Amino acid sequence: MGKRLALVIDDELDIRNHISAVLEDHGWDVQTAGTSEEADQVIQDTRPDLILLDLVMPGRGGPMFFARLRGDDRTKSIPVIMVTGIREQLHIDWKEFVGKLKARVPDGFIEKPIDARELANMVERVTAGGIGAQSS
Repeated sequence: MGKRLALVIDDELDIRNHISAVLEDHGWDVQTAGTSEEADQVIQDTRPDLILLDLVMPGRGGPMFFARLRGDDRTKSIPVIMVTGIREQLHIDWKEFVGKLKARVPDGFIEKPIDARELANMVERVTAGGIGAQSS
């Protein structure tokens, strides 16, 4: 079996690079997208084993993209970890915000700034069948 593939979707290049480096250090192949449109193309071309999705992005933001992933039979079972700095940016409790979606909640949450160890642990929990595992 080959390496597992993760898709990192974030409009900030530095964040994409940081997450990619952590995942690659833990044996993942990584593709990245800076917009939901780029992410759509990657998903069409490949089927990632994991998606790390920024909550606040320009255009079709994270919540809308996440809801569409969960509504599509081809992508609804792919684990999704929401990556966000929304608490700092908007002073909103993002777990409560995302919990209001009318879809299965993300499989995990991680806040910016991203701690590499916390990210690696979250990815391991989520991809080891820890559906619903969430950062504290």
